[in-house]
Amino acid sequence: MQDTTEMPVIPDEMADEDIALMPDAYEGAYELDHPSTDEGAVDAPMADEEPAASQEAAAAPAGSPILTRAGQAALDAQQSIREGITAFRDVRDASRRHARAREELSSLQSQLDAHVEELEYRLDIEQRYPQILAEQTAEVCEATQLAEQAAQHASELEAERVDLEAQLAAMKSAHEEQLRPYRNLAESTKGRADDTARSLAEARRAAKAAEGAVSEAAKRRDQRITSAHRAVDNAQERLRRVQAQLQDLQVAEQSDQETIERLQREQATEAAHLEAARNEVTAVTEEMRQAVENTQQRLFDLRQVQSQAERDAETARREAQDRRTEYDNMLKQAQEQERALSEQLKQRVAGIELARREEADARNRVAHAQELLDEAEAIHATPQQTIALRDLVAREQTDCDVQQDAVDELAANERDVRKGTLRLRLMLIFGAVGIVLLLVAIVLLVISRH
Repeated sequence: MQDTTEMPVIPDEMADEDIALMPDAYEGAYELDHPSTDEGAVDAPMADEEPAASQEAAAAPAGSPILTRAGQAALDAQQSIREGITAFRDVRDASRRHARAREELSSLQSQLDAHVEELEYRLDIEQRYPQILAEQTAEVCEATQLAEQAAQHASELEAERVDLEAQLAAMKSAHEEQLRPYRNLAESTKGRADDTARSLAEARRAAKAAEGAVSEAAKRRDQRITSAHRAVDNAQERLRRVQAQLQDLQVAEQSDQETIERLQREQATEAAHLEAARNEVTAVTEEMRQAVENTQQRLFDLRQVQSQAERDAETARREAQDRRTEYDNMLKQAQEQERALSEQLKQRVAGIELARREEADARNRVAHAQELLDEAEAIHATPQQTIALRDLVAREQTDCDVQQDAVDELAANERDVRKGTLRLRLMLIFGAVGIVLLLVAIVLLVISRH
């Protein structure tokens, strides 16, 4: 017994998602009620299975209408579930057959497109064969000539490069021989300038030391003369003191002759000391004068040596600078000549690389043109392959047309199945949703009571 209640109308574009809406519980029911079979096979009814609800209804007492209605409702629900699951299975099988047919059509179409492209290419080559033969033959000749010219040019530049390398090596050797005496002269004059500079430094140190010696001699002279004069003054003072004492004794009425004689002896002694002190002053003055003059003469001589050393050092410095400038100028000229020759050598090397690239490009043009010629000749020489390919394209086009018809038929069948089973699938979905809501309500009721 099926439910005849009107169902809401669902747009066809929603039918493709019906399977995804089917609850997992009904998938399990589908697997139990409809085990997987080969595609297109029809499930045989399982006569041995008897619904549990029908067994319960048979076991119920005949006089219980409530149990009878409950059993009938269970049978109706089970039948609706079976029909809904079967509807989903039919839609799925129809969709799979349609998808496989589309995949096979796509494969056939791809193969057909490749063969059509190959056929069109062969026909184009065959149609343009005389033009291709003329153009590519001319291209081979032209590119071959360019390659030979580039190779010849590279050989000429290589010979020039070898010659320039030899010239550069010979020039460097000649410049080395030419510059060696000037370099040695510059180095030797630089050594003499360094020697005279060291001699000048030594002369300056000696003159400075001599200046110190003169100052020290003058200082010693002044000290010695001052000391000698001080000794004269002391002797004069002692002599005056003795003379004063002697005069006092001689004036006195009563004088001690012995004391007078003693003072007279002391007077003679002090007079002798005074004379010795005066002689010492003369000797010290002469000695210190001579010492100072000697140190001054030494200073004068050393200053003369310093002056000569300064003149020699300046002469050596100018000569070393002149020799170095001369050597640097000659070295600069030699380096400029070598640089100019090296630049020519670099130009030859760059020209060789360019010529070799041009030769390689020309060889590639020859190879490409020859490849096109070989391909055109091969296609022109095998018209039977073109005919066979045309026949193959025709057969594959027929296969594609047949497969397209099959795809269209399966698509129409899938649409019919979806449309014919839409009510059953919706009933199953709504029933599943109702069961879920009922279970939720029961769980919430149990939870609220606890």
